[in-house]
Amino acid sequence: MPNINFCNSTGNFVPTDVDATTVGELRDELNLPTEAINVNRVVADNDQALQDGYNVAAVKTNKKGGK
Repeated sequence: MPNINFCNSTGNFVPTDVDATTVGELRDELNLPTEAINVNRVVADNDQALQDGYNVAAVKTNKKGGK
């Protein structure tokens, strides 16, 4: 069970225990089907392994900006 630093909607990394050992498993565990996932500042695919201390950020890919 890795302890990752997870950033989602708050903008801050929070220590988070997860059962997932890959990004794909993390998507299922935290219900993140369409988010772009960055691991240690690099865009990760579903096969990327997760380890203790990794910084993991989930970013909504369907955001719209401007007016």
